[in-house]
Amino acid sequence: MFRERISRRYQQLSPSFRRLADFILNHHQRAAFMSASRLAQHLDVDVATVTRFAQTLGYEGFTELSREIQEQVLDEMRQARAPMAERLSGAQGPVSQMLWQDWANLDKMISAIRPEVAADAVTAMKAARRIFICSEGVGGGIAVAMVSYLEMVKPGTVILNQGPFDMALLLKELTAEDVLIGIGFTSYAYAATKAMEYARKVGARTIGIIAQASCPIGHVSDFLFVGTQSDSAFLPSPTGVTAIMFALSYSLYMSDPDHYDQNRMGFQNAYAALTEGSDRGESDVVQDLVRF
Repeated sequence: MFRERISRRYQQLSPSFRRLADFILNHHQRAAFMSASRLAQHLDVDVATVTRFAQTLGYEGFTELSREIQEQVLDEMRQARAPMAERLSGAQGPVSQMLWQDWANLDKMISAIRPEVAADAVTAMKAARRIFICSEGVGGGIAVAMVSYLEMVKPGTVILNQGPFDMALLLKELTAEDVLIGIGFTSYAYAATKAMEYARKVGARTIGIIAQASCPIGHVSDFLFVGTQSDSAFLPSPTGVTAIMFALSYSLYMSDPDHYDQNRMGFQNAYAALTEGSDRGESDVVQDLVRF
């Protein structure tokens, strides 16, 4: 498919080819019904560039690429009209079935989230002196990813994903001015639950993000977000938890865009300084910063 072909070759594409790739990836429904000349005019490139781009991806020409994009759009339209039960029963193999199940789970989860709870959670994160994130097991890696997002607007975010001794060394700094986010997937989230209980004792606000209702983090959360798992899954899917974490991080960014822009500019200046004179060329650095 065109997405895989572009992704496999993206790093080797020229700047003009990348403009075409970005437009097709981000606006494929528009690109599907644009001629080569219309696409070239829209992106201010030569028609020949559009043709060479398609050939670089392994197509005979833009017509073949366009036909594949159109088929993708038509398939999306058919899927959008189909009931979820039909999508699941028609899934080709367990991978597709699990992806459709996650789609259904996300749809149910979004409907269950109360907007006022989400808004209050973001307000608490914004007002917090520091944010602590506690998880264990499979949630540890996701917690690390969330810290990376939050560092842009909340420097000093603390991650608690080790044993009791190391967690205690960090929790000793927790105060009533902080927020602790607990991430849990199963009923075995004992350490994270205990950390949440401790946070409540010192007066810190707690945000729980859990994959299923049986996770004990739920009963010690001031603000709770519950994912929905597949009835047939052996393990709870991380999709809902990850989506909530990113949504909270993004909402925190948008609550103070000026502050975020200042930090982003600081990052860009630091990155440019660190890469100056390195093997990475100036055009590579510019592309990194543009895509950040």
